[in-house]
Amino acid sequence: MRSIVRAASTAALGTLALSLLGGPGGVPVAPPAPAVSLVAAASSPAQQLLALVNAERAKAGCQPVGLESRLSAAAAKHSQDMAQRNFFDHVGRDGSNFVVRTEREGYPDPRSENIAAGSTTAQGTMEQWMASAGHRRNILDCSAKEMGVGVASADDSRFGTYWTQEFGLGG
Repeated sequence: MRSIVRAASTAALGTLALSLLGGPGGVPVAPPAPAVSLVAAASSPAQQLLALVNAERAKAGCQPVGLESRLSAAAAKHSQDMAQRNFFDHVGRDGSNFVVRTEREGYPDPRSENIAAGSTTAQGTMEQWMASAGHRRNILDCSAKEMGVGVASADDSRFGTYWTQEFGLGG
């Protein structure tokens, strides 16, 4: 946070100097637009992850995905289950897979699931997924139109923080 504040303060001083002094020859200069990271500007872990996912999808020529509440509900419940019951698996403790979990939430067209554990940030989680061929493939699957995200933590669990990402075909 300190670097964000410092960068914002430096930008503000530069803008003030340009406004007061102008450019070469005293000609007024428009202040530069502040560089704001989409991830830093996002308010929730889900929004941060969405920004990161859509940036990678854009590089691959895919359309952006949007957050979908039913996929997010399924993802959140799976992350909570893993954190509370201290396990890490695509198969829930009740034997469910991502298709069953998303359909329970009323979502008709699930596509794929990514899970991660240990990272406390969207950026760190995204780096884990992009370093894995299977997870990367799910993120860059251009047929996916929607995404849900769930994050849960338990101090007494093996990995601490658990992430689930569900993709859907737009049902």
